[in-house]
Amino acid sequence: MAAQAALALAHSLARPDDVARAAAWRCMQLHRLGRHAQVLEEAARALPLMSTPALAEDRLELLRMWSVSASDTGHFDAALDAANELVRTTTELGEPGHALTAAFALAACFERMGDSWQAKRLLTQALETHGPTAPDRARLIALNALCAISLGAYHRLQGVGSADEVQALLDGALQIGTQARALVDPVGEPMYEVTVLGNLGEVLMHRGELAQAHTLLSAAHERALSRGFTAHGWRIRASLGAWLLQSGRAAEALADMQALVAAMADAGPRQIVVRAHHVAYRACGELGAAADALAHFEIVERLERRHAIAQLQAQSQLFVTRAEAQHAKWQAERAQLAAQLDAQQQRARAAEFAASAERDPLTGLGNRRHLERRSGELFAAAEREARPLALAQVDLDHFKSINDSLGHAAGDAVLVAVAELLGHNTRERDVLARSGGEEFVIILPGTTLDGAADVCERLRQSVATHPWSELGLHDRPVTISIGLVAAPPYDLATLLQRADEALYRAKHEGRNRLCRA
Repeated sequence: MAAQAALALAHSLARPDDVARAAAWRCMQLHRLGRHAQVLEEAARALPLMSTPALAEDRLELLRMWSVSASDTGHFDAALDAANELVRTTTELGEPGHALTAAFALAACFERMGDSWQAKRLLTQALETHGPTAPDRARLIALNALCAISLGAYHRLQGVGSADEVQALLDGALQIGTQARALVDPVGEPMYEVTVLGNLGEVLMHRGELAQAHTLLSAAHERALSRGFTAHGWRIRASLGAWLLQSGRAAEALADMQALVAAMADAGPRQIVVRAHHVAYRACGELGAAADALAHFEIVERLERRHAIAQLQAQSQLFVTRAEAQHAKWQAERAQLAAQLDAQQQRARAAEFAASAERDPLTGLGNRRHLERRSGELFAAAEREARPLALAQVDLDHFKSINDSLGHAAGDAVLVAVAELLGHNTRERDVLARSGGEEFVIILPGTTLDGAADVCERLRQSVATHPWSELGLHDRPVTISIGLVAAPPYDLATLLQRADEALYRAKHEGRNRLCRA
């Protein structure tokens, strides 16, 4: 590999900056080949070499690759650390292109953790804020990622999303992919010639525009092969297999996917292997080969289950690691307080205790005290500035039956999972509180009733489609009912009463629904 040769030469000439650049270049080549585990190993050695101002741009690019590769391999703790370091550094630099790079890294983390919608929201906001003044390359990377994330959301909605929701995703992805394509020639990087055309071709295929889709997918596949982008070539070939199937050529699709699986052997990325087997499964179904279809389906099911377990374990490890780090931090702070009992440290300790007193110990959300304090602050500001504000009451449906039949441990696990879904579907400035046993309150400052309804409906769907069987609730779906109101009046008690009335209607009308006051 040329990058390896460059690295060896830089070492022989004892030129530290060139050693660091060559190491970053090698990581980039490994990243494009899909060898993410090796990227993590080599990036860990290369980053300490990049402390000089002359290497600032190279360091940012390496952090971006590290974050994406860590996400792809399920090392979410390392991925988020790299992404947060990107955010910290780019905030200091204040350049739009760097801000887009950091947003891309964070969005990739959310996407790999299974939250396409949070990733899409984050990257869309970053493009709206920084895109108009960002360099072409940064915009291209962000737009191409947003197109890929939209495709991920499309695949996750298959069979569960409404036709309008799916169509809106594809329409948005087409617009985004078209914008990215316009930047391919100005930027002139071969990898993006491949990925942009591949993503846009897949969008067109799902929209039923088969002739245009085939033109783009074929061009992308040819360029991937000629440039040595093996993993990208496999992904586009899987899309071409889906194109064959959609074009009524099931036998050709099956043969090509079987050949693709054989070519990838043990080196194929999981999501591409899954796609190839899924196309083969559908092709066998159309050809009436029930036994072969079942074999491909079982492979897909096994791979997806293994991935879901690995994802849950990685997320669990992330939470445990962060909790241990926080505990160590608290211990250090207590030791410091014991050694230096000055007034400032005492105030800090009092603030820490106050914050703890406002947290629900099970879910980590705010408690009733937190809700009352924050609502007072937000309501006063909203009324003073005549800004919109919405409040939602959320209640788990038939929660008592879960506790009665499966035990309180299962009920607690459901509450924790719902709290996490609340956090994933709201903004950092929104107020989240557990107000009762299975009741939650959300305050959405600066949000109209229609905007809040969109947020709440997304939350309701995320709970209804969550894989609850992984918590042992195989035949017991978990759903929520929501009552939604908007200010004025800017009074917590009044809004809670009105939201409770709307929630009662949602329960009376059959549960698992949103009702507005």
